[in-house]
Amino acid sequence: MHWFSSQRGDWTDKDYLLSLVLTIYEDGLCSCGQPTELAHHPDNDGWYTAHKKVCQSCAARERSTQGIGKEPYKPDPGERVYTSYDRPTDKPIRDLPA
Repeated sequence: MHWFSSQRGDWTDKDYLLSLVLTIYEDGLCSCGQPTELAHHPDNDGWYTAHKKVCQSCAARERSTQGIGKEPYKPDPGERVYTSYDRPTDKPIRDLPA
């Protein structure tokens, strides 16, 4: 579908407006997730701090797709590796320090 098309299906005017606004917002971001206008400005050199976090979901996916030995992982055609959150309800997650 196209925002300026008369073929709208079940989408309301609000749906189209929100999708257009989201697209404009996302188009203004660098691949790092920061606004391009700020992140690419030379006066901001030195004003960003890098932080490291481990995404446990990505880590599980990457472990499952690493090759064994010298053989690289080769997915089957159309194969997608995804994760699911399977923590039991009787094993609550602890609060992180502020």
